[in-house]
Amino acid sequence: MPKGSPLAKKESVSPEDLWDQPLLISQQEAEGGRISRWMKRRLSELDITMTYNLLFNASLLVEEGLGCAICFDRIINTSGDSKLCFRPLTPKIEVEMYIIWKKYQIFSRASEKFMQKIKELMTQE
Repeated sequence: MPKGSPLAKKESVSPEDLWDQPLLISQQEAEGGRISRWMKRRLSELDITMTYNLLFNASLLVEEGLGCAICFDRIINTSGDSKLCFRPLTPKIEVEMYIIWKKYQIFSRASEKFMQKIKELMTQE
């Protein structure tokens, strides 16, 4: 959300806080995700300004005041000089994430290093 938004003054955001706000949600959520259940409203009852595939694109519209994006934290910069801030949802929503690739994929060196790091992190948990 924009740092100047009234919601930015809150520690966290509840469903009721968003019922009358223009919202930007991911395309996957618009096709039937957890947000509707969390919001305790049908998506058709909410003010969905737009859906997005890339949060960066949605963030540009949030900066211009078109609404608040419901998203994961730390995908875009919300620190320092950023015009945006992030507030967690309460109650919190937890979503499983997956990384997938082709079975016999040939990776670039950078991709290979990335995959190596991911595997290291997964074995630490």
